[in-house]
Amino acid sequence: MPKTKPNVFDGQNITADEFFKTHWQRSPYLFTGTNLDLSCLPDANDLFKLAAQQQVQSRIIYSEDQRRYQAIYDEPEAWQQVLDFKPTLLVSDIEKWFPTAQRLMDGFPFIKNWRFDDLMMSFAPAGASVGAHTDHYDVFLVQVQGSRQWSYDSVPLQDAKMVADSELAVIDNYQAQLSHELQAGDILYLPPEIPHHGISTSDDCITCSIGLRAPSKSELITAVIETTAQNMPAQDRFKDSVQSNNHDASIGAHEISYLKAQLQSLSQLNDQQLAEYFGQFVTGYRLLDDEQSSDLIINQVTKTISWKKSPFAVFAYHLTTDNSSVTKAQLFVNGETYHVSKEFAQTLCNQAQFKYLNSKDEFFAELIETQAIIPA
Repeated sequence: MPKTKPNVFDGQNITADEFFKTHWQRSPYLFTGTNLDLSCLPDANDLFKLAAQQQVQSRIIYSEDQRRYQAIYDEPEAWQQVLDFKPTLLVSDIEKWFPTAQRLMDGFPFIKNWRFDDLMMSFAPAGASVGAHTDHYDVFLVQVQGSRQWSYDSVPLQDAKMVADSELAVIDNYQAQLSHELQAGDILYLPPEIPHHGISTSDDCITCSIGLRAPSKSELITAVIETTAQNMPAQDRFKDSVQSNNHDASIGAHEISYLKAQLQSLSQLNDQQLAEYFGQFVTGYRLLDDEQSSDLIINQVTKTISWKKSPFAVFAYHLTTDNSSVTKAQLFVNGETYHVSKEFAQTLCNQAQFKYLNSKDEFFAELIETQAIIPA
């Protein structure tokens, strides 16, 4: 029998269904002693090496008074200069630059692939912190090595006062409701806007933050309106009322009615159109460019047997049924739409590796040229 991949719910006192009903995007939950494969993640030396690479985003966060926090960006060599202030090194997009780290996300199969944003890892000595703060998205805080004390609330903090003269956004005089010390293998889930404050309690503390992609409503609505506007004919313009016009500068009922009609037209979009707008948006949202050169030209495609999705690419799909009751799919890759079979879309999106299909020469070649898929 194939080996079952570790799951964050293995050995826990809660099932995935119970978690979604009682905690997901509602309240924090602490997973203790999980059996996820943490060996796939970089160690402290690896983190500093990654931070030294030009394309990798990193920060060193420290505070001289444990109240006001500041950051040094993309200069890991500055670590020794601020060592007296108990700094924290943070490295973003670990799964893109250290590909084996993608195995960690196998432990969260209940979350849609396109919802994963990035793995951010931190290394810190005892007593280090980045200050009390909130995030606008769901996050799983995985203790990889050493220990960290997490203090947090069960509900969002109302009217939080921020430290006025801090370079980074930090909650002033935060008094937490709950506190737990996490050991390696423990995972703290926090919904959006829950205040939390982590302090390293060992000199070898490594924490991995799994952040989920969560566009704001304004970003999503703006994207829909912009996409809709691009498909409108340029000659379709505002027209005055047939009533006689006066010469003042007023905006009247006609103008308001015209604007209402344009906004109401958005509600006439069908499910397939909305799925396309949503799929293009979420798979193209805040993409990180992969500047690595690709020598895989079309005539080399058949030389590679197995393929996998690039860690820099985001995939999603939406199933549709045509007039002949055949189920097809809209496949979304990095903000682009492709019309493919249901089986092909699901294979590409759901399988870790897949074979090259000769019947898809042109489409596969395009994905290879754009480096959306790479050799396994």
